[in-house]
Amino acid sequence: MIQSRRSFVRTLLALSVAGLSSALGLPVRVWAKNVAMAKDSGTDSLEQAIAREIGDRKPVESDDISLEIPQIAEDGAVVPISVESRLAHVESILIFVEKNPTPLAAHFRFDRSMDAFASLHIKMNESCDVIVVVKAGGEFFSARKKVKVVVGGCG
Repeated sequence: MIQSRRSFVRTLLALSVAGLSSALGLPVRVWAKNVAMAKDSGTDSLEQAIAREIGDRKPVESDDISLEIPQIAEDGAVVPISVESRLAHVESILIFVEKNPTPLAAHFRFDRSMDAFASLHIKMNESCDVIVVVKAGGEFFSARKKVKVVVGGCG
């Protein structure tokens, strides 16, 4: 069997991620399954992506979630975002980008001893809302900001 360099690197990377995730106890399989389901169904809607993550529960808007993201992103390929929650007992933070083909951009899980803070760069397909959903004490809370993308994006 002849294998191209690209497929060899892809296989090696997949095995490395699987090994690292099992060593750290991270639920990569669940995330990969959700992404695969979204890709199989074409593009995923924001409502479908949120429902897949939190079920039929509706998050409550909260001022205790700080969402720092530029109102105008000059390059949709690298949009900086910082999220911090002042809610007690934060279990997870989910970041959704409304008009991306796969709206779930990031999912962070927290231990009670950790500060609920995340900072990263995300890709945005076009101008739309960025929604943060925080699970704290078994309840869901959210914050949202509109971002205008000037150049580029997911594709």
